[in-house]
Amino acid sequence: MKQLHQGLDYTLYKIYAFGGGPVYVIYVLAATLIFDALSLPGPKAFLVLGGPLMLWIAGILLYWWWVFLFKGNKELEELAQVQEKELPGIKSLKSWNTLHQAMAIYGGNAEEFIRNAKKANRPILLWYGFSNLLAVWICGPIALGSLEIIQVDLGIWLIGVFVWIGLMIVVTYTLLGWGSKTAEEAYLAPLGLAITQVPGLKPDVIALIGGGQKLIPDGPAIVEGMRHGRLVHIETIDKHSLTVLQAKLPEFKVQSDDGKLVPDKGAPEAVVRALKSLRKAKRWRGIEVNAGSEGIGIQRQSKGTNMWLYDLWLAEYLLDKISAG
Repeated sequence: MKQLHQGLDYTLYKIYAFGGGPVYVIYVLAATLIFDALSLPGPKAFLVLGGPLMLWIAGILLYWWWVFLFKGNKELEELAQVQEKELPGIKSLKSWNTLHQAMAIYGGNAEEFIRNAKKANRPILLWYGFSNLLAVWICGPIALGSLEIIQVDLGIWLIGVFVWIGLMIVVTYTLLGWGSKTAEEAYLAPLGLAITQVPGLKPDVIALIGGGQKLIPDGPAIVEGMRHGRLVHIETIDKHSLTVLQAKLPEFKVQSDDGKLVPDKGAPEAVVRALKSLRKAKRWRGIEVNAGSEGIGIQRQSKGTNMWLYDLWLAEYLLDKISAG
């Protein structure tokens, strides 16, 4: 399935968006130096010189309206028809988004993923709509004044620009809060997971000694749920995370050698073969895998956020290979 930033349409858009600027500059130079467009009466000069620029900007804005309103929804509907019966392959590790989508289809709830993804898209649509109105206020009076349709008061125009910029700051701040809440639902619920504990806050002693006031997490954030009949338990605090899946396994360990996963000598052959197919990568740095009769646990110390999703995939990947023998 295509992504919003993939496909022929996006390739053509990049050519249009990034190539349009240089083409327009060449066009203006040719129109003024060769055809003396500046000597035309005001409205005609604007149509010749400013018209193509307005159309180019409008094309960029309309493309993203099409993406947000139609392309994204169409791809989500196509996703609803997909029934993934096998564990997402290594190709799904291309990015966090591709992995999350694959994990939601495989062990989570595709319908929940679609419903929450649309909900999470609403703040983006509102923000984009306000930014379009700002662009219309900036460009509209200039175009209408240049075409001598209306007389634009420069003071009123400038006041309007500052008012719209102020509104954009307020709207952006408000939508960020709304978006963070919908995003939490959009990426946890489709995986079959939910937050069961949030960390408290306590003063940072070191900051207090230095005369500052800073609050730091007091305890882990805990996410839990069921995937394929297995209990999943994930704890994160600062840059540390622990991902545990319930299962009955032989005892073995896996260490990360600067991003290369290395099993211990007692690891099952299925684990050894599985890890050979995983190439060295930054996403595997700082992790340690421990398996036994109660399940498989993956500890990580990483600066990245939500890196536990890769650990969840790795745990399910190893469980799948062990069960397949």
